[in-house]
Amino acid sequence: MHTNPTRPLSVRGWLPPTLMLGAWVACGNATLAHIELEGKDEVTVSGGSIIEDLLGDLGFDGFTNMNLADSEKLKNQGVEPGDIKDVRLVSFELETLSPKDGDLSFLSTVEIWVESPGLEPVLIAEAVEFPKGTKVVSFDVMDVDLTDFVVSESMTLTTEIEANSPKDDTRIRASYLLDVGVTIQGAKNQACN
Repeated sequence: MHTNPTRPLSVRGWLPPTLMLGAWVACGNATLAHIELEGKDEVTVSGGSIIEDLLGDLGFDGFTNMNLADSEKLKNQGVEPGDIKDVRLVSFELETLSPKDGDLSFLSTVEIWVESPGLEPVLIAEAVEFPKGTKVVSFDVMDVDLTDFVVSESMTLTTEIEANSPKDDTRIRASYLLDVGVTIQGAKNQACN
């Protein structure tokens, strides 16, 4: 190939090989995509005029026997349990919904644990500060790979708390965000055929 030293090489000459490389990578076996899954649940903590120590679980029913590997969002992407390679908790929050002047200061410490049949429970998030007037608390999140829990028959998020009873019945919402790293065989096969 002869090139004219006064004329720059055309970018178009390199474009087809670049596109071919991109297609090869997209249709190869090493493709890893990230899908975000979120969830939330609400619970009412009973108020009382007598301050009493609360210990145990806040009781978010929506976080019991979860089957994230079978979620619609993953199914719509063509993801099967064997495609899930890395799952991380990105965030966990508690928020006061009612009463209007309610806050989370009745809580002292809250730990979030993940459990599945046949696996040891693992601490995945915690919060130890709930200042007066605080309506939303973002938890410190542990760097834990949750893949084994997500692909098991069921996964449960439980809370371990130390708290006092709030003055009034208090409605709180818990929400989480997971980052799911997957190799998407089904979607990839559709794209490459």
